Amino acid sequence: MSIIIDGARPLNAPATILGEGPMWHAGRGSCFWVDILGNSIFEHNLDDDRLVRYIGRRMVSLICPVFGDDNFLVIGAQGGVGVYDLTTHEITVASDLGIVWEHHRCNDGSVDCYGNLWVGTTHINHDPEGGDLYRVSGNWTEDKKIEKVTVSNGMCWSSDNRTMYFIDSPTKEVRAFRCDAETGVITFDRIVIKVPDGMGIPDGMCMDAKGILWIAFWGGGGVGGFDAATGKLEYWIPLPVPHVSSCAFVGPNRDQLLVTTARKGLSEKQLAEFPDSGRTYLVAMNVPGLETYDCRLPIAMQRLTDNVKNYE
Repeated sequence: MSIIIDGARPLNAPATILGEGPMWHAGRGSCFWVDILGNSIFEHNLDDDRLVRYIGRRMVSLICPVFGDDNFLVIGAQGGVGVYDLTTHEITVASDLGIVWEHHRCNDGSVDCYGNLWVGTTHINHDPEGGDLYRVSGNWTEDKKIEKVTVSNGMCWSSDNRTMYFIDSPTKEVRAFRCDAETGVITFDRIVIKVPDGMGIPDGMCMDAKGILWIAFWGGGGVGGFDAATGKLEYWIPLPVPHVSSCAFVGPNRDQLLVTTARKGLSEKQLAEFPDSGRTYLVAMNVPGLETYDCRLPIAMQRLTDNVKNYE
C-alpha cells in the first residue's frame, strides 16, 4: 500500500458540522460542497480562491450542476429533490419522492451519463433500512431502485458506464451492480470490497481513470484507494481528522481530490485533539478522475412547486 502524504491542504473555509456532497462545477470553475447540518452550500473558486457561502432553511445533502445553466444546482434535501437558484438563493422542490419527510432526508447522490439523478434517502437518525435509493429521470419522475437502505453513499460508475458501485455504509461493503445506463436497470453483480474491522465506515466514493475507487472513511481518518477489480487497498491518504465523509475529483483536469470532513459526533475532548475536524481539503493526485456529468432534469420554474414544509 502506498501512503500519499504530500499535496493535501485545507481550504480557507469555515469548518462544517457535517461536510458532504463535494463536486466540480466546470461551468463556474468552482468546487462545491455542503454542510448538511449547517444548512449551507459552499462554492470555492480555484482561480481566485474566492469563497461564497449560501445559507438556506433546508438540510441539503447533495448538489449537481445543471446542463446548460450555470446559475442553478439540482439538489437533494429534506423535503425532496429540486433546484437551488444561485442568484436568488431560493430552493424549489420538484418532487417529494412520495415520502413523508419529517423524520427523513436525502443523503448522497450522483448523476449518470444520461443526466439522470440517483439519490438515496435515510432516516434522520439512520435507523436500519429506513431509506431507499431512487433514480429520478424525465420530468422529475422517481423510480425506486434499491429498497431498505440505511445510509446510501458513494454512487459512481465504471468508465464504460456498465457497472455502478454503491455503498450502504453500515454494511461496510462496496457493491457492484450491472447497469444499463439508458434504462437505469441495475442487477446485483458482486461485493467488490469488504472493509475490515477497525478501518472505519465507508462513506462517499469516486473513481479515477485507472479503476481505483477512492473511499472516504468515517471514523477512519483518511481516504483509501481500492482496486475495483481486486478489492485490494492500494493507496491511503491520511488526514488529521477522524471523520472523513466524502471525496470528488475537481479542477479543469480533474486532478485534485476535494475531501470533506465533519465535526458531528465528536466530544469536546476529541475536538480539542482534532481541531481541524470539519475542514475541507484539496489533495493533488497523479491520476485524474473519471468524467462526471451535468444533470439534465428540466428546471423550468413553472414545472416546480415548493409545497413541502420547511424543516429547520
